[in-house]
Amino acid sequence: MEGIDEAERGQAVARSITSYAFMPGSQRNGFDLSRSIRLAVTARQLAWHGHVSAARSETRLRGQLIHGVLFCMAFIMKNTLPVGAESPMALFELLESRPGAPNQLHRRQRGVLSAYMEMPKCKDLAFEMPTGSGKTLVGCLIAEWRRRSKNERVAYLAPTRQLAQQAARHADLYGVPVADLTGTHKDWDPPAEQRFLRGQAVAFATFNAVFNSHPRMAPQALILDDAHAAESPVASTWSVRIERDREGTTYDQVVEVLTDCGAFSAAVARRLHHRTAGRVYLAGVAETVLAVPELERVLEHALTFEPQWRFAYEKLRHGGLAACLVYVNSDEIFIRPVIAPTLSHKQFENAAQRIYMSATLGDGGELERAFGRRQIERIDVVPAAFSPDDGEEASEGEEGSGRRFFCFPGLTPGLGEDGLPGFVREQIDAFGKALVIARSDGERKKLVDAVAPVGMPQWSTGEADDAPDAFRVAERGLLAAANRYDGIDLPGDTCRLVVMNGCPTGAHLQEQFLYESLGADVVLNERIRTRLIQGTGRATRGSGDRAAIIMLGRDLETFCTTQLDTMPHEIRTEINFGLEQNELPEAGLREALATVSVGGDEWAAVDRFIRDRRDSDDRPHRALGGAPQLQAAARFEVEAASAAWHRDWARAVERARKAIEALAGGDSHYRALWQYLAGAWAVLAARGVDETHWTGVAERHFADARVSAEGTQWLSELNLDAAAFLLPDSPTEETAPDPLDEWVIDKITGHPLRTSMKRLPQEEAVREGLWQTGAARFEHGLASLGELLGAEVLQRSSAHSEPDAVWMFGEHFWLAIEAKSEATGPKVAAKRVREALTHLNYAAGATLREVPEGSVTLLVTPQTEVASDAALVATGCPLFLVAPEPLRQVTERLLAAWDAFRAETSKLAPADARPVVADILSKRQALPSQWLALVTTRPVAAA
Repeated sequence: MEGIDEAERGQAVARSITSYAFMPGSQRNGFDLSRSIRLAVTARQLAWHGHVSAARSETRLRGQLIHGVLFCMAFIMKNTLPVGAESPMALFELLESRPGAPNQLHRRQRGVLSAYMEMPKCKDLAFEMPTGSGKTLVGCLIAEWRRRSKNERVAYLAPTRQLAQQAARHADLYGVPVADLTGTHKDWDPPAEQRFLRGQAVAFATFNAVFNSHPRMAPQALILDDAHAAESPVASTWSVRIERDREGTTYDQVVEVLTDCGAFSAAVARRLHHRTAGRVYLAGVAETVLAVPELERVLEHALTFEPQWRFAYEKLRHGGLAACLVYVNSDEIFIRPVIAPTLSHKQFENAAQRIYMSATLGDGGELERAFGRRQIERIDVVPAAFSPDDGEEASEGEEGSGRRFFCFPGLTPGLGEDGLPGFVREQIDAFGKALVIARSDGERKKLVDAVAPVGMPQWSTGEADDAPDAFRVAERGLLAAANRYDGIDLPGDTCRLVVMNGCPTGAHLQEQFLYESLGADVVLNERIRTRLIQGTGRATRGSGDRAAIIMLGRDLETFCTTQLDTMPHEIRTEINFGLEQNELPEAGLREALATVSVGGDEWAAVDRFIRDRRDSDDRPHRALGGAPQLQAAARFEVEAASAAWHRDWARAVERARKAIEALAGGDSHYRALWQYLAGAWAVLAARGVDETHWTGVAERHFADARVSAEGTQWLSELNLDAAAFLLPDSPTEETAPDPLDEWVIDKITGHPLRTSMKRLPQEEAVREGLWQTGAARFEHGLASLGELLGAEVLQRSSAHSEPDAVWMFGEHFWLAIEAKSEATGPKVAAKRVREALTHLNYAAGATLREVPEGSVTLLVTPQTEVASDAALVATGCPLFLVAPEPLRQVTERLLAAWDAFRAETSKLAPADARPVVADILSKRQALPSQWLALVTTRPVAAA
């Protein structure tokens, strides 16, 4: 029996030996196939007859223990320690790359890697390599070297899933072991995750794998590719975005809380309520901090509906909300810290090293602000040492930038604003395929509606998706992207036309506030330039590619013109050539675009001309304006934001002061923001100890902010009276009167009819006009009602296109009216909507005055519905549908108020009469802040 057991056991071992001998070479750790067969034959013969010990001895004596693999086939026992190297460059020679991988490192790559080895212990290190110079290979070599030499868990992160997977494919080609951890952690392949955790492979994932509320990844070293695109993905970890169309109740409740605490004035609240806010507003910072308990109550309740922002809110609850700024416009609320508090995010902060790679790093502190780092060291390699035609080819997947023809049809004589959509539509139809890039979903939809050829197939792409395969292979089609400037590759014949609409800014409300409301475009210029370069290069991924780039929008034309010398050499030459074509007539521009589409000898001649221009252009590269000051201030801004995150208001003020000093001589509007923040944080510090000192600090910073913000309006809506704010019994903005109400009270108090006991001459016209449907009498009644409201009424001239009425309340507010009292049929037509939308501009032209922000137009009609195309025409416009009845209610309130204060104040001087007038108007619900709600409840766009 023992012999039988031994024989059976030997036969089992023999079968294992045979199976092992014929495993793929990658799994046998280098076993030579022929030697493995000879080993298997000898050992199998011995084992088959039960001589297990002899078989084991045979294999050992023959020295067949390759890389530590033992004979026992029941277990995998191998030496998993990778072979190390003294440097990433030396490691390149050891990697077992696949066919098609680069067989040598180029000079630029060697230069960066050599410089890296001079500072391998630096915690934050960045380098810049242009497109086509092999940046991915450099990043992979550093990642694999650290994994091997330092036994670290290393992650290679990219902004999108497509870019991360592309880098993973390149890494596998180079011979770097890969763990694909793209997607959510629930979708990760468990063996791949284990290989990363055990340090057996480099993880490839998106920024969101580390930057989220509950990261499952804790790398010990990070390679951050396309770091220029990281600001939004990083900040999204701490950003709550409440979209009004999705969460109208939460939006209204947050605005109400911020208005009640004084963070918004009554005028701002009114504009937000009526959807007439023409810009982004910053909520008062100190007031918002004090209102945090109420804000938390509103947001906690909203969590029961599982909003998209619930995960980000996890990072803000329990104190983080106090460190946030709140931005609001008519469409959404955006809550986030001014700079992402990554110093408190251990999955990022605890990494031994973070490597930032980009084709455009910039030199204005943009990288530090995006990642919340005090200082990021740069690897400086002299570009002149790397000639583009040195005979060395680019790395796999990074072939070059091709050639672009930049077209600015808005500058073409005779084309005009009205002709642009048709021109672009014609070109998309002629090219057959196009990528359209807009700044937001709303702009994307409008642009596609305007320029898409009839019947052309359409696709869209999300935040982390590449171009759909169906678009790639289609003969015709339009791909539309919103705020997507990189991560979409359309090489060769895939697509030869890109349409970029508008200067690429406004990815979120903080950007819009900085660019539009604050006027601090200098701080965003680096970000804009990078997106422009990336977006216009989507269809030229290889050195032989060609594409036409149609640039739309005055702001985009202006940026390209004013910032031309700050661009990289290649794109600077291309844009300059495109701008020079503005002398072409419309027909000539069509012919030029046709040349790009067809290619051939004519295009080759253009290519040679642009290349010669590039080679002969010896103008020095100009740094972006204010870049030195912005770079110097970045460290202090990060430290100030970090102190605010920990509610250390005193340190936040001190660090903000250092940032303000560093910004001296740079952009004053951006400096104004930090002066305001320093003042607001000083107010919060004053609520602790040494109130007198901190109140004085706050007042000084607020005063400086007023000076620096000259030429902008954002600061005028905020409370800058630190002393009054801190008085325990002082009235806050919660009880502060609406300036529009105050203006009306003053006008009525000073009206000559207030002291007259004769019947109001307007009363008869109002009652007879608004209680019937005849157009002439109805319009006359509207004019009389405006006079009783205290407004200046636009004088009519019988012009064909003039408004039926415009009530002008000084510089505070205008209300235009299109009256269709005789209208029949159930729906308002688009023609009527278009007419109404011109009335405010008409009034501005007639009076040579500017329309006040927040002004609205009423479409007064008995019709209760709006045609679908009419609603589309009104999209984004402050136009409201109202029946005649609400106007009659306003009339009754107002006439009763006039009777009351004429009876009580006819013999009083204006100073004594004013409080009585104010009280009566308020009690009769006849103040603008009270009656406006009656007539602005139904936006035409949503009716």
